[in-house]
Parts: sequence; C-alpha cells; structure tokens
Amino acid sequence: MNLILNSIHDFTHYDFLIYALLGTIFLSITCGLISPLLIARKNAFMGSAISHSTLLGLAIALSIFSSDNSFSIFATTLFITIVCTLFLAYSTFRQRLPSDSLIGIFYTSTMALGIIINSAFAKNKSDLLSFLFGNILLLTKEDLILSLSLLAITAPLIILPFKKWLFLTYDEEGAITSGINAKLFHYLFFILLALLIVTSIKLAGTILIETLLLVPGFFALKFATSVRQTFIYSVLFSTFFAIFGILLANSFGLPSGATLAVVLFIALVLSLLFKKIYTLVKSY
Repeated sequence: MNLILNSIHDFTHYDFLIYALLGTIFLSITCGLISPLLIARKNAFMGSAISHSTLLGLAIALSIFSSDNSFSIFATTLFITIVCTLFLAYSTFRQRLPSDSLIGIFYTSTMALGIIINSAFAKNKSDLLSFLFGNILLLTKEDLILSLSLLAITAPLIILPFKKWLFLTYDEEGAITSGINAKLFHYLFFILLALLIVTSIKLAGTILIETLLLVPGFFALKFATSVRQTFIYSVLFSTFFAIFGILLANSFGLPSGATLAVVLFIALVLSLLFKKIYTLVKSY
C-alpha cells in the first residue's frame, strides 16, 4: 500500500508521469466507449488486425524520419494505418467469405512486411519494441493533446447516433431496410479503431492495446443488465484498472503496457470468479 501511495505522490510531482496518467484516463475512457461495440459486433479479431498493421506504418515512418521527429512518425503511421484499415473495411463489408480468414491473412502479411522494412531500413534508428509494447516515459504533452482530441472525436460519434449503432449491431438487415447507411458506420467504426490504436502506441503499444479494447467490453456485457449500464460499466472498469495498472507499473518499475494488460486480465478473471461463487451461494 505504501508503494502505491508513493507512486501517487510521484504522479503529482513529475510532469511526464502526469502526462502518462492523464493520457491513460483519456485512452481508457475512449476504449471503454468502443469496447462493447467491438465485442457485440464480433469484431474482436479486427482490433488485432489493425494493431498489427500499425507495425507496417511504424516501420515505414521510422525508415523515413529520425526517432525524435515524433509528429512526422505519428502522422505517417496514422496515414498508412488508415489506408490499410480502409482496405480491410472494404474487404470485409458484407462479404460472403468468412471475415476472420481475410483478417488473419491481412494482419500476418502487414506485420511480416513491417518487420522486413524495419530490419532493412530502420534497424538501428529506433527501438521498435518500445512501440510494440508501450513505454510510459515516451509520453509528451503532444501525445496528451492527441489522446484528448481522440476522446473528443470518439465520444460524440458513439453517443449521438447511439441507437443506430445498436440497431446495426444486433439487426444489420433491419437497420439497412430502415434507411441507416450501414456502409458509412462500418467504415467509421474501422477509422475510429485505427485512430485509437495509433494514438495509444506509446502508452500500451500496438500489441497490448488489444487488451484495453477487449476486456472492458467483455466485462460489461457479462455484468450489465441494460445497454446503458453496459457502456457505463465498460468505461468505469477500463478507467479504474488502467489507472491502477499505471500506478502499479510505476511502483515496481514494470513495463506500463504489459502491466495494464495483466491488471485488466486479472480483474476480469477475478470478477468472473466472484460472480460464479455468488451465483452458487445464492442458489443454495
């Protein structure tokens, strides 16, 4: 407990830790809003595909720019990731072939190409592992602004057309018949995922961001009793345990992205275990 209290003290005295904490809050809220839709729409594998394709964008960006040119690296990575994401969105929209096959081919190919490009052109220019798994020390004020901007963009795009998202999620054919532009929402959802993943590279990494994308929504869908509760639970779960994970990582000098992933996973497992025990006790 003293370690956690000391960690909280650190976060109030060092700018880079304040940036990390605020960035964690902004990103966890954004993930909490998107996660239930990602799970309910059965697009869990999609987040994995986009996060792996980010590696291709990073490799190309690091081949062109020096590692200290953070904005150019971010912009290039985002552009390439969105191009790949739009191709993936086009390939999976109402296709007869199983989408998981297309996604599997897509993310393994883009990741392999990214590794080849990095090995050939950017091997000695930057530590790619810090982008794969996150590094809390890399966060800057600009990253914080990007995280806040992403939340400001995502929240209204999810909340305002909320009923349309639900209609498309649970009855796509009915939604299309009623006049909802399913293709527009399909592409929009993919673009939001790409923005979120690229923005969170420094905090959680391209690989571990999947935990923040999947666990809150899974938890909420298991415990919530209404649609409104689902999104509230998802945001609260994501935010609380992400903050706890960052504090824990700082206390013990652990990698931030990996610690976030493990904390969210353990919280999910324990909550499901307690629910099972409660159900058994109640039945008796």
